[in-house]
Amino acid sequence: MARRLSFGEPNGAAEVALMVVDMQYFDAHRDWGEGKTAKDLGVHEYFNEYFEQIDEITPVIAGLIDSFRRKSMEVIHIRVAELTEDSRDVGYKQLVRGLVVPSVSKEAEFLPTLEPAANEIVISKSSSGVFAVTSLDRILRNLGIKTLVFVGTSTGGCVQSGIFDATDLGYRVIVVEDACADSTRASHRDCVAKAAMQMTEVVTSSELHDVLRTCPDVDPLKRSGVERGRAYQLAQPYLPNQQDGAKIEPYSAIFGPAVRLTLEPPTSALVLVDAQRLTCDPAHRVAGLVPDDPNFDGYYERAERALDKMAQLLALCRQHNIAVLHVRTAGNMSGGRDLSPKRRSQGVRISVDDPSAAIMPQVLPQPGEAVINKPSSSIFNGTGLDRLLVNMAVKTLIVAGASLDGTLESSLRGAGDRDYAVILVPEGCVAAASVEQQFVDAERGITNVRTVRELEEMLR
Repeated sequence: MARRLSFGEPNGAAEVALMVVDMQYFDAHRDWGEGKTAKDLGVHEYFNEYFEQIDEITPVIAGLIDSFRRKSMEVIHIRVAELTEDSRDVGYKQLVRGLVVPSVSKEAEFLPTLEPAANEIVISKSSSGVFAVTSLDRILRNLGIKTLVFVGTSTGGCVQSGIFDATDLGYRVIVVEDACADSTRASHRDCVAKAAMQMTEVVTSSELHDVLRTCPDVDPLKRSGVERGRAYQLAQPYLPNQQDGAKIEPYSAIFGPAVRLTLEPPTSALVLVDAQRLTCDPAHRVAGLVPDDPNFDGYYERAERALDKMAQLLALCRQHNIAVLHVRTAGNMSGGRDLSPKRRSQGVRISVDDPSAAIMPQVLPQPGEAVINKPSSSIFNGTGLDRLLVNMAVKTLIVAGASLDGTLESSLRGAGDRDYAVILVPEGCVAAASVEQQFVDAERGITNVRTVRELEEMLR
């Protein structure tokens, strides 16, 4: 194993994080939390083997933390703790088992020698698994972390939950078998064996130290968001269209021009949004979506023109082997029972089998193209689209479609918040007249605005 274990070059060490799980007074001290409960109930002798393991792994974990810090590698501390002082945000699973840990309690503190250093990340969770109830996945993606090294307690509980979710989310996972503890030594061995079946590498602390000794140090300045952000700071206001007497939008003056994007087909995807009967065919008009309002005059005529551009865009992306995803408003259950309350209140109660869910003939999906049903406005809420795009290694979205009730606006914001670069094609979009003009002016940050012809030039 020692010969095979490697973090890779040249950036391998910068992509690795040590995940220290629940090494705190609540889980891992004889006189506090679960240890105190066992004493109060007179069953503390059943936990002797567990706390013997804790005594053994504590110095092992401390040594690994020290080695990671010496290399300036990421150390992330995970603990059971609520966010509030009175634990009003405790999870139901935790509550019914009495696993309540107020944020200011002694039980929320980390064991001596295992306390977080300044500037190290601490994640509090009111659950067993850490990914389900925290923003850890988002944080790891922001950090560029791809490999997680798990240590802590318990092997068959919180550690195992973290391992299972991490492998499902696409991380490389390493578990250090002599730096984890479970209720008994036998159950620890069983859990390590089970982890090895989950695309997890099992190593010893000695093997991990061998790799750490030979890998290059991580440069903290290259990781620093403060340092990396200096490249985008303006030396003077950004006023490209300043005219005498013209009103300047405050934020546009301090944020500068949008980053100019390029297109790489393997890491790009076309997302056509709500190009379906519900939003583009007057025979399926829903008053709550397309109201009798001057702002929607000529909406369906504009929809026809937008669909022609969407069809051109679709053909272009197919020609260049760019992944295509059709995202539509539709419930998966009959009567649209699983649509959001917002959608149902607007009178939208359609399932995938309803004629209103049918995608318009100009942009019909081909085999191999994904069709994703969304229950609300944004393409991200309730769809799993973000995880699908991560699995596909997509970084840039080409977006067009119908925008009613803020569909494209919320989707663009959601994409940017998830760090996707976006190329919006306004001529392939239809919305209220005022919103369509906003699409033309939407270029900022990591969003570019392009025509189909311009995209063709980019791909050429």
